[in-house]
Amino acid sequence: LIIGFSDKLRLMNLLMEDMRVYKDIPIKACREVRFSNGGQYFAAVHATTIQVYKTYTCEPIETLRGHNQKVRSIAWTADDSMIVSTGIDGAVYEYNVLHEGKRVG
Repeated sequence: LIIGFSDKLRLMNLLMEDMRVYKDIPIKACREVRFSNGGQYFAAVHATTIQVYKTYTCEPIETLRGHNQKVRSIAWTADDSMIVSTGIDGAVYEYNVLHEGKRVG
């Protein structure tokens, strides 16, 4: 479970009837987070950039750039190799997460 606050994202563990903080991630004003379909990654939006992390270690693996305006929505492809993003200006981009975050479309 990831919860967004004004100054951070907080990754939480759910244990039976208890929630415990696993890790705080310093991303301010994040309004969009998506776990990959397999759960091994998550992507968090901060303004015009998308940051991709490994779920279990919270290690950042890519910072995806390209939008000129704020990112509105993100989605993972079925095989978790790519992220499709849309901006508030209508721009749609596709990034290959497994190949250095290269923008392919």
